[in-house]
Amino acid sequence: MKMSAGGFTDLREKLKAMTPHREEQRSGGEKRRRRSPSDEDDEEEEEVMTRELEARKVKRGIAQARVFTPEECTHIEAKIDEVVARGERGLYREHTVDRAPLRNKYFFGEGYTYGPRLERRGPGQERLYSKGEVDEIPSWVHELVISRLVARGLIPEGFVDSAVINDYQPGGCIVSHVDPIHIFERPIVSVSFFSDSALCFGCKFQFRPIRVSEPVLCVPVRRGSVTVLSGYAADDITHCIRPQDIKERRAVIILRKTRPNAPRLDTNPLSPSITLPSERRHKLKAKRSHRKADPDAAHRPRILEMDKEQQRLSLFSRQDRRGSADSENSWRRVDAASLYKHSHHTHTDAPSRQVKMRRH
Repeated sequence: MKMSAGGFTDLREKLKAMTPHREEQRSGGEKRRRRSPSDEDDEEEEEVMTRELEARKVKRGIAQARVFTPEECTHIEAKIDEVVARGERGLYREHTVDRAPLRNKYFFGEGYTYGPRLERRGPGQERLYSKGEVDEIPSWVHELVISRLVARGLIPEGFVDSAVINDYQPGGCIVSHVDPIHIFERPIVSVSFFSDSALCFGCKFQFRPIRVSEPVLCVPVRRGSVTVLSGYAADDITHCIRPQDIKERRAVIILRKTRPNAPRLDTNPLSPSITLPSERRHKLKAKRSHRKADPDAAHRPRILEMDKEQQRLSLFSRQDRRGSADSENSWRRVDAASLYKHSHHTHTDAPSRQVKMRRH
């Protein structure tokens, strides 16, 4: 083979010598590709270890106990039904009842603003309502629930000044959150009724359609059981109830103590919200109840309000397009009618000449 003047016997060797950086990039890329599977395995292993470590931290802040028998649960559940009935009849103060799709909330003792009711969004913006804005804790909650927890040593005497009843229908949920640290002292105590469910930690919610990521930890909560959150589980990771974990109607009574320096909403002395309860009760109108529990609902695909809203929006857009087409046809009919009237009026003096309108 004849050698060229530059000492290369092949043109490809000359091109390699002229562009060495391309070979380095190619070889470097090959090395990176060869490393990527092991790197991914290392990252996955590290993520698993991180989640396991966090799950152990969460577990250390959770205490559970089976306190109420099925018979006692039935008695307390009848009292919860009475609360729901009073709320439907409008017998509670304005801020006692808070309604959401597939979940009603009843504040007693103390109530607070949260979520869309905040003037400013974000953690730390929650505010207690003014004193008297919600009804007092019912006597049956003290007698049947709180006294039992005090007797079992789960909470100290006089600890509870806020009781909230969350009433869930099948498919209901509560998004990931941390109970406001500036509002409530720890621990956070909840008692479950009507059915079994689960409390999940570290989930992320997405909507339309609603989707929930895998939890760091999922804790079963049984009917008649008490769950106490403190430490890392209460303060450093979010908790939630997923839609798939509410297969039947479920209610939970949340017992907490408010901080003495917890911020409250500013009140207007002239506002009717400070009127006496006896004056205010008869002014309340019965609010629309949430849908009734369907025993077969848990076995059918659940369509939440977020999904229904998107369906309504798409329906409205189709109606708008149909309405615009109808309006265009209507405009044509009106224009044709006005033209006919104008022609008829113009040619009344010439009866021998007739104008014939052609319909399209």
